[in-house]
Amino acid sequence: MASVAAGHISNFIDPPKFEDYSEKYKDHIIMERRDGVIMLRMHTQDKALVWSPQLHRAIHQAVREAAADPENDALILTATGDFWVAYGVANKDEGSHLVEQTTEQRSAASMNFFVGDGMPLQENLIFDVRIPTIAAVTGPGYHMEMALMCDLTICTEDTVMVDVHKWMGFVSGDGVNIAYQELMGTKRANYAMLLGTPVTAEQALDWGLVNEVVSRERIYERAWEIGAKVVEGRNDRRVFRRMMTEVMRKPWKTRMSEDFFGAFAAEMYGYMADPGVSHDDDYLAEMWKQCGVEIPEW
Repeated sequence: MASVAAGHISNFIDPPKFEDYSEKYKDHIIMERRDGVIMLRMHTQDKALVWSPQLHRAIHQAVREAAADPENDALILTATGDFWVAYGVANKDEGSHLVEQTTEQRSAASMNFFVGDGMPLQENLIFDVRIPTIAAVTGPGYHMEMALMCDLTICTEDTVMVDVHKWMGFVSGDGVNIAYQELMGTKRANYAMLLGTPVTAEQALDWGLVNEVVSRERIYERAWEIGAKVVEGRNDRRVFRRMMTEVMRKPWKTRMSEDFFGAFAAEMYGYMADPGVSHDDDYLAEMWKQCGVEIPEW
């Protein structure tokens, strides 16, 4: 039993420590902390992201641990290089990348990676992270739902947001549907999802998807500036920040509770029912070509 003396309760399990979890996730996420603001910078070999099952799993675990550290008062989520998520590697070799040729492989991928890791990617940001979140989008990319569901979002001038699902044959069900519908409205969201059309930085600002558009050179610096502003007062404003997360997240929590699981289940049904749906990298190349974005060799 915990002892109580002079108002002190002992024997709590220690919270996560920066030196432990920053080391644990360093192969996928580089972390830096300044005066109570922690930045999680996703990467692949310190270059632009290659979307992989390993990164997919690491993100939601790292976000949860960082948010549970009481030394962190705000969290910045960002990426590396000139893109958000632009590259994908699948169907190459079993063990390091996703293999989905057989029904058994697709079933395992659906449960272990998509449902098992895909749902917590968004759920953690909305339900489990109890400090303000800031996304700094570093350029064109897909899987923008992670950035759009942060409390504040900034992006570079050349950012292009695109829903990848149409291009690969998936139902838009893993959270981008909720982010688009909540922020840009039904008709615009339908257009972007059904046709796979790009959303520019200017449109994102005009439609309320982002708070600011900044130059590429200042994207990280501006994120730190906003983070510092958010944590002003530190301990004297901790209750304010904690309660504000509830106020800010109420619309997200409502929509997530009503729509997320059903849409995700629809995406997984399509994946299992249609063998032509896959993570083939050729689909990505065609998507970026049609969107007018030149993606160099990684």
